[in-house]
Amino acid sequence: MISLSSLRDQLLGCIIGLSKVCSMHTKTSQTDLLILSALADSKKPDITEDALQNTILQIKREKSRVAPMCEDCAAPCGNSDNYDMKRLWQAPEEIRRLKISILLGIQTMASYVICQSQEETFDEEIFFFFHKALFVLSEDWNEKQLYDVVLELGEYYEFLRNQ
Repeated sequence: MISLSSLRDQLLGCIIGLSKVCSMHTKTSQTDLLILSALADSKKPDITEDALQNTILQIKREKSRVAPMCEDCAAPCGNSDNYDMKRLWQAPEEIRRLKISILLGIQTMASYVICQSQEETFDEEIFFFFHKALFVLSEDWNEKQLYDVVLELGEYYEFLRNQ
């Protein structure tokens, strides 16, 4: 049996993988909201194993729709790989702290956007930032670069709250 924390990590790795695929392939009309919904789900304290597994399956299906040729590629480039969250958890302390700040921030923002999405539409720039933040989590950026993203996250969060 897989633990809830392992399933959460698997979901986050799949979300990052889908986001990476979107940098090279055209998203569907549902991709951004699916990513945000999955980010929000990944933070829910009362989510069940079944719900996490279902969300993971949805993310994998969406990745197949966005980049159908990547699954069976004879020369995989790694761009469609899911992120191994162990890399984040095993990063040096300051890097890990900054990346966790980014992750928690985008999870909180995703929950907010999902709640507000029925009432208003959001600028594509907001979705672009989510993809950027997910990309950053998977990269080996230094403390200064990550800190700049944390500051940018704060600006987007304030922007969303003031809309």
